[in-house]
Amino acid sequence: MEKPIVRFYTKSKMPRLRWATDLHQYFVYVVNRLGGERKATPKKIVQAMGVKSLTLSHVKSLLQMYRNKKRRDSVQERIMRQEMRWRQFQQHFQIYERLRDATEFIQNQRRLSDNKEKTIEFLKPSNKTMEVGHADDGLVAVSDGANVRLNSTGVLKGEEKLSLGLTLGLNY
Repeated sequence: MEKPIVRFYTKSKMPRLRWATDLHQYFVYVVNRLGGERKATPKKIVQAMGVKSLTLSHVKSLLQMYRNKKRRDSVQERIMRQEMRWRQFQQHFQIYERLRDATEFIQNQRRLSDNKEKTIEFLKPSNKTMEVGHADDGLVAVSDGANVRLNSTGVLKGEEKLSLGLTLGLNY
């Protein structure tokens, strides 16, 4: 069994640099001027900053952390945008449902008022007569020259679930 090769940590000979706020802001300014964290390279950043105590390894480390932070921020922004779109969709869908329900309510009210008027007209005494006769395949009702074929249950032939309003000739 072979031992895995483990690379031991070797401390850099360069002293650790503590990035002061103004130095960090200058770094961000230079990175943005060079085209953003994806286009800027550590060598170009060191040259553009012109700070004598700043080494390539210092800038590499900070640039790596800066890129990771930007990536995390962009992922969080994307998630927030998706959540915002989802909330907007839900709000729009609720508005749509309310409008649809209101429209259906208004249409039902119109139908009820129209049916009420037709029912009142239907219930008025009239001199019209209806003749009902038998045919081989069911009943035939004749009123004012219009023939209506009914099956044995009194429903229009071929229409099993027909409402009373339609059977009586009421339009919705």
